Amino acid sequence: MRCLLPLLVTMFAVLSAPIWAKGPADKSVESEAVLGLKALQILDQRAHGIGYRLVSANAAFCRKTVPHLGILLHDLNQYGNKDAARLAHGFASNIAINAVALGSPAEIAGLQVGDNLIAIEEKLLENIVVDDELFANEKPEYRRIAAVKTMLLDAAADGSAKISIMRDGTDREIVLTATQTCASQFQIQVSKKREASADGKIVSISSTLAEYVLTDDELAAIAAHELAHNLLKHRDRLNAQNVNRGFFGQFGKSAGRIKAIEIEADRLSVWLMANADYDPQAAIRFWTRYGKQHGKGIFSASTHYRWKKRVKLFEEEIAKMAKMEAVEGRYAPPLLALDDGDR
Repeated sequence: MRCLLPLLVTMFAVLSAPIWAKGPADKSVESEAVLGLKALQILDQRAHGIGYRLVSANAAFCRKTVPHLGILLHDLNQYGNKDAARLAHGFASNIAINAVALGSPAEIAGLQVGDNLIAIEEKLLENIVVDDELFANEKPEYRRIAAVKTMLLDAAADGSAKISIMRDGTDREIVLTATQTCASQFQIQVSKKREASADGKIVSISSTLAEYVLTDDELAAIAAHELAHNLLKHRDRLNAQNVNRGFFGQFGKSAGRIKAIEIEADRLSVWLMANADYDPQAAIRFWTRYGKQHGKGIFSASTHYRWKKRVKLFEEEIAKMAKMEAVEGRYAPPLLALDDGDR
């Protein structure tokens, strides 16, 4: 995937304020904008597909599961240059499908990237009224898509959802049968920093970090680590302990407590990867390469093990799996079997 580099360089330029400020008459800028958005879509699709594999393959071990349809939606509102977004993604309505995960209910039902979402359970999306108070935590340009996602999940709560799409000017009605997965979503955030995070519900991976990886297995290693934070409710645990996650979180008890959850996330991540048929050795390859090249970054702060210790953790967990007999190709992760008080 290293061929994405030129497109992503263009993307960062396109998403800067001076580029968006230029008028649509500048055809070269418009072409660059389209290329940038297409490059970002490729990363979105990779992250979405990898995330779906991780949460679906490990569903049997998650205490909380949610209905998942396997589609990633996007909204014309979320793009600063709407003309470029229409050209890049084929928006014929406000909401369209940005990604379809392999093996998901959406793929099985025949949904495709570029399909425009018209209605959910016969409720036309063009008539949707967004409750700004309910979605106050979202940026204004993301509130409509948040409301649509909520509608879709509510519709799928009983196991299926009926939607209407438009493809090539023709309306189609499709019924999707939801599958239960671990509760977590995945997204790419445009950033020049190599970083990833988890907020308890969403795994976020920066575009620069996603582009840095060499394979999907390596991207899965990053996604699985952040997913582990969500599954183990690390955010809630740190909040309950009043842990400072700012500058002073690098010292004292706060640093020790953050390091403890980072160790747990590393240990669980390779189990999640193996269950989703990703090579857990990719975590070793990625962190070895990253550590040698960028060993003094955030991933080597006082709240994280240095890369050599992280690699040792991965090796220990992979060795544990090697001694176990998989059940239907899956390994029961020990950390997910523990009660919160046992950690």
